[in-house]
Amino acid sequence: MERLTTNKSVADMSMIELAHNSCYADDERDARYRDYDMEMDARDFARNLMVTLAKDELPVDDAEFDEEILDNLTIDPFSDVRGLIALFYRNMWAMADLREKLKDYEDAEEQGRYIKLPEKVEETEYRECVHTRTKCHHENCKCSECPLTELFCDEFYTTIDRCYEDAYARGCLAGIELGKAEAKLKEMEEKDGE
Repeated sequence: MERLTTNKSVADMSMIELAHNSCYADDERDARYRDYDMEMDARDFARNLMVTLAKDELPVDDAEFDEEILDNLTIDPFSDVRGLIALFYRNMWAMADLREKLKDYEDAEEQGRYIKLPEKVEETEYRECVHTRTKCHHENCKCSECPLTELFCDEFYTTIDRCYEDAYARGCLAGIELGKAEAKLKEMEEKDGE
């Protein structure tokens, strides 16, 4: 899959790339807006909108600004432009935050630090109980040890005491696929230890 986030300069971005990267967080984790003509702090963008559209001003102090924006979010954006500007500002910082989180995932994937599990695990003939390491009381079930690791059983699925099909329906992975993920994790840990 092609990356959605980029560190290119705005001049080198396509329209689609700019759409996904127009809001971002700077080194201080402040939301910023950019397009082909400008780049500015998201708070300043909202301040400028308020002066231009509402003939009003938002506070210069960031904490006071945030309080007023929070208050303005209670205003109907269809009846008062202050509510619309608050909504717009909220969406800008949310988009910046989401862009940074996605960038972290895309960077990790490129560096081999992100394991992408398969979308669908092939059906197997497993009819084993999972998660509880106890005998299954369901009909036609041949029980043995849980095909999942201790990590998945103990930390994520301790309350599930159904057969493999029931766990699989809830997103549980077959032991074979999990084994691949465990091998990749072990490989990554060994690299980190070197």
